[in-house]
Amino acid sequence: DNNLIAANINNAYNIIIIIMEDGISPQEYLDGSDSSTNTLSTPPPTPPPTPPPQILLRFCHAENTPLEATGLSLNSFARGAVGMSTLFLGPALLVLAKDAASASVVQMSNREEGNDENDDEGRVYGMRPTSLLTNIGIFSNLFSILLLPLFGAIVDHTPHRKAVGQFSAILLSLIKGLEVFVSRSTWFLVAVLQVVNFVLYNAHLCAVYAYTAELSTNSAEQTTYNSKFQGINYISMLIFLIILILLSTILQTDDIGTARISQTMAFLTCTTVFGLSWKFFFRQRPALRKVPENSTLFASGFQKLSSTFFHIYSNQQWHALRYFLLSIMLSEGATAALSTISTTYLTHVLEMNSHQIGKAFLCVFVAGIPGSKLGGWVGVTINPLRSALLCLIVFMANTTLAAVFMKSPETSAWVIYVFCAMWGVCLGWLHPTHAALYCTIIPRGQESELMGLYIFSGALLAWLPPFFFTLLNELGASMSIGLASLNVFFAGGFVFLLCIGDYWDAVGFALVRGREDDVDYAVNCHVGSKNNEKKSLWLGGVQHLPEIT
Repeated sequence: DNNLIAANINNAYNIIIIIMEDGISPQEYLDGSDSSTNTLSTPPPTPPPTPPPQILLRFCHAENTPLEATGLSLNSFARGAVGMSTLFLGPALLVLAKDAASASVVQMSNREEGNDENDDEGRVYGMRPTSLLTNIGIFSNLFSILLLPLFGAIVDHTPHRKAVGQFSAILLSLIKGLEVFVSRSTWFLVAVLQVVNFVLYNAHLCAVYAYTAELSTNSAEQTTYNSKFQGINYISMLIFLIILILLSTILQTDDIGTARISQTMAFLTCTTVFGLSWKFFFRQRPALRKVPENSTLFASGFQKLSSTFFHIYSNQQWHALRYFLLSIMLSEGATAALSTISTTYLTHVLEMNSHQIGKAFLCVFVAGIPGSKLGGWVGVTINPLRSALLCLIVFMANTTLAAVFMKSPETSAWVIYVFCAMWGVCLGWLHPTHAALYCTIIPRGQESELMGLYIFSGALLAWLPPFFFTLLNELGASMSIGLASLNVFFAGGFVFLLCIGDYWDAVGFALVRGREDDVDYAVNCHVGSKNNEKKSLWLGGVQHLPEIT
């Protein structure tokens, strides 16, 4: 009887928890006695949790994985739907904003009011319609930066980690349901919901990353878990993209119809998959630490980040880590803005519909697979620092050529898809290379604390590239210049990476910081030698470097 099996498994799980918490042996529990108190030990009165569906229960316990591993796998699939549905909402919002601006121009003409001769688009809510997506990006990132430390503090200092993940998932699902009704009368409300969606998504990630970090203390197992979750997320986005392209082709929908289909698919996926994962596969967690004295929950997150930032930027010995964080503030901000800026560019300049934009982003996703393989090979061959520098050069070259050759709707489709594919290669190359580089230059024993700093640094200036694009657009500059403006941030990231200096010196410093008790080793690490000699010395203590790369 499957129900009986599930009940027995849950009872066994409760017994194990009691044994671990009370410190008694299994036999003592079965006998009803506790050797430390010599009194009868009774189970807690709380009822067992609701058993999950049997097929998911078997999947969960495959290979003795933690319960949360199944929840995080399902959660990764749902997050893929959230991300891809946003991609197809963008062209619809641009079309509706442009229609609203045109109607405004007609109304002004009928009233014989003056209009800017250089403003051929008109304005809506005080902005050009082509600035809508980048303005959404600006406000989304600014609000996220302000609230991320608070979300992190709630996850870290309170027992409400599951509540943060669960309720953010519920709200994300509801927003997808509301966005199904995007139309001429609701487009601005949907644009506002996109800002809320982005903030909630970051709150959700705070809880997800906290659960992920506790899956295993073994670095190899943790790497395996992360790669599987990333793979599931990628597969989810690819499946969503292919199905939506097929449906929009068969039904011959316009941009607004395609957006409604995408939001419907996302709503159904999120309500089902998020519901299963957070109902059955995530357990409550206690607070990891108390709020510091003379502080508040809101202030504690900012205080922790500011103290870590101050320590890194005021200590000259940490120059490699300092310049790396400055680099990703610019380059990761540019990659984050690439989707919104390119969607605006493809819609307005090349006059592509959502179906064609979907094909372009399909090229990006497919090309990301060989891009990640290429990044891994180059990183192992010439080291992650040089690999990141080379990737940024390719990124800048491709973005410059795209701005030069993609200037009109007459641009050949294959030319567009080639440039999109090269962006995909660079994205698949850069992100894992940055992660590998960071993991090898941070001091041993501080990985958990500094990974939070890495995530925050990558998001800190993510509002700046869309702001720069919007400023140029509002001033009437060519949108090709706006697209090429991303190179300013890629170039800034490149220069800061150059300031790191010798990669093996940076790795050696990280090892020294983790082995300060070994004086001879520390002295040897500061002996000037050729790179090959340094590499041999460093790799003696960084045996896991090839795995990370």
